[in-house]
Amino acid sequence: MGAGRGTRLAPLGLEVPKILAPIAGEPLLARQLRYLAQEGASRVVVNAHHMADQVEGFAHEHTGIPELIVVTEARLLGTAGGVRNAISCFGSGPIVVLYGDVLTTASLSHLLAAHAKSGAPAMITFYESTETAGKGTIELSGERLNAFREKTDACEAGGEPARINAGLYVVEVDFVCEFVDDGEVADFGHDVFPKALARGVDVAAYRLPQAVLDIGTPEKLREAQQ
Repeated sequence: MGAGRGTRLAPLGLEVPKILAPIAGEPLLARQLRYLAQEGASRVVVNAHHMADQVEGFAHEHTGIPELIVVTEARLLGTAGGVRNAISCFGSGPIVVLYGDVLTTASLSHLLAAHAKSGAPAMITFYESTETAGKGTIELSGERLNAFREKTDACEAGGEPARINAGLYVVEVDFVCEFVDDGEVADFGHDVFPKALARGVDVAAYRLPQAVLDIGTPEKLREAQQ
């Protein structure tokens, strides 16, 4: 997911799209592609909107594995709407969805194996932390998602650890098409997962062994660069 405006990264977000923010001397997208290639990805689709021409320029210069496809959105469609808009770029198998501003070293082979074993049409990943400010949190019933709570300004540091949405999902093509119409503006956390739960559709949950790093703020960007 690379279409966001990066408003929290101002003034940097006014100069480059967040997905191209510099991390240790290279664009974030270059780092993400290297990670995904190491995890076995042969094709990566990135959606673009804010300063899409820069993302398209990056893709034009990109060579080798993984293949990189840019799908430009005339208007922001949200995380789920962005995947639905690019659905023709994927095959019939499960889609790994990674928020572009999330740094992780999670094993995708382990994640995909857990998804297949779960039998659910979608899987959300999470990690545990007491730092919840600006994070979406989830509640579980066994190994299934029970409730999804969007980002909050409150911080529960020092309290009981919460389960934080890691911004990494596995979703089946049919699941996306069932819950998101073509051209619809929709987010997985705000719209799709709650709608699926309301209909009694299983959404599995997978605990990551360590926290991800969300570079959505200047402070977290500096942390990533270090």
